[in-house]
Amino acid sequence: MRIAITGHTKGIGKAIADLYYTDEVVGFSRSNGYDISNPVDIGRIVNTVMDQNCDVFVNNAYNGTAQITIFETLLKHWLQDATKTIININSRTIYNGPNQRQYTTDKKLLRSSAVTAIRDVERKCRVININPGYVETDMTSNVHNEYNMLAPEQLANMIKWCLDQPQGIEVGELSVWCTTL
Repeated sequence: MRIAITGHTKGIGKAIADLYYTDEVVGFSRSNGYDISNPVDIGRIVNTVMDQNCDVFVNNAYNGTAQITIFETLLKHWLQDATKTIININSRTIYNGPNQRQYTTDKKLLRSSAVTAIRDVERKCRVININPGYVETDMTSNVHNEYNMLAPEQLANMIKWCLDQPQGIEVGELSVWCTTL
């Protein structure tokens, strides 16, 4: 299985990449010349995912509405391919986050797009929307209560579990967070 990941060098993306052999991972991050805020790079990402014959795309890196654009663009190409899977790394803030934060608004839009795809009875590509609570990454250090954070590896293992489900079984949406340790 070839897996493509945006934001594969840190946090959740790195933990997912670490679960797979290096030759199975196609990574996209600023460190290797991909900036998802750049529409040209979004096109390059989608083209590379298709050219590299990836089976799974993990839409992990956040930058405004770029995740939505990447998801919707790739889904158009993979919609009728039952061998493909798109995983959107979303956020638990879609349930109770402050609406004035742009991050929450963008994540709600991503979920809406994913749920629309999940409900599409004509779709064959698996679509999985993951809504984690706080995950211990560079972005959350010193921001949240460290005792209520998932380790990136814990979330990566849950994502692997979703991918390991047999053909015909789809985990459309998974919400997970740590209540206590």
